[in-house]
Amino acid sequence: MKDRKGSEGICHSIVLESYALPGQLNIGSDSHTPHVGAIGCVAFGIGTTDVFNGWITKDVRVKIPESVKVVVRGKRHANVTAKDFILKILSLDYVRSGKALAKVMEYAGEAIEELSVDERATMTNMAAEIGGFTGIVAPDKKAVDFLVERRGMDRAKAEAMIEGLYSDQGAQYAHVIELDAAEIHPMVATPGDPGNGKNVRDLNTPVPVDIAYGGTCTAGKNEDMDMYAAVLADALKHGKRIADSVEFYIQFGSQETREYCLRKGYLDVFQKAGAHVIEPACGACINAGPGVSKRPEQIVISAQNRNFPGRSGPGQMYLASPLTVAASAVAGYIVEYEPSEKKELVGA
Repeated sequence: MKDRKGSEGICHSIVLESYALPGQLNIGSDSHTPHVGAIGCVAFGIGTTDVFNGWITKDVRVKIPESVKVVVRGKRHANVTAKDFILKILSLDYVRSGKALAKVMEYAGEAIEELSVDERATMTNMAAEIGGFTGIVAPDKKAVDFLVERRGMDRAKAEAMIEGLYSDQGAQYAHVIELDAAEIHPMVATPGDPGNGKNVRDLNTPVPVDIAYGGTCTAGKNEDMDMYAAVLADALKHGKRIADSVEFYIQFGSQETREYCLRKGYLDVFQKAGAHVIEPACGACINAGPGVSKRPEQIVISAQNRNFPGRSGPGQMYLASPLTVAASAVAGYIVEYEPSEKKELVGA
């Protein structure tokens, strides 16, 4: 569109939207390169020295990693998202003890198959926080639909592209993690580490929020915008807006997502609810621009991927899903989102 502003977007978002294809090997200079594993790529990040060497030698040397299979079975609750799944996984002893380091995280099971490509990308993206080599989901009809609808690819060509891209029957893994989606509830990672996951409902006292932030490669995709818009539209329907005590920033991951929001009418919803919309960029996740805390006592709830000390300012940062972030911005303190109509919100 002619009124484009800001950068084209975050590299991980753009590579998934426009370039990566199932079965490809994708190598980038950033730890969140596994983002594109959502459509069946083997994608991993390397350091700048390895990038330089690769330009000269045409090689990137890696040791073939072991794999961990994460199976999420069953049906998730309507207010649970891929971000809640990954925060749950990050909280497990196997991951927190470092046993998943440098391993391929393969996500499977009915609850993963139900997720859209945008939501799967949240899972593969945050293989970085696990310390994994990469994250991957076997491509299926949803991957084909993504390539057809978002890329304009011929369906037969897309279907041929995913043939055989799944694990062998009886494949052996270094470890298998099995979870029941019905037992996973909206989660937060408390300040200091993405592995500090706990249920929102288990927070001992109400946690007031000063800043809410929705964006980054992890949570600035089209479907993340669907979630912010659903919560804020629901709030407006009930005569509510973002709490006076909260500054809520919503940042697009790419120009494609910005244009998607324009088409869907989301900018009007965001504005009416009192949210601040930011042009595409990494933003607060890299301590840049609005959404960054200024004082240690400030409390931030963010849909980004990391909450290490100082990552996004000196404040206390909680990580959560787009639904939880938006609901907390409206409430003024950290809460689960309770849709007024019990319906499927994401991943359909």
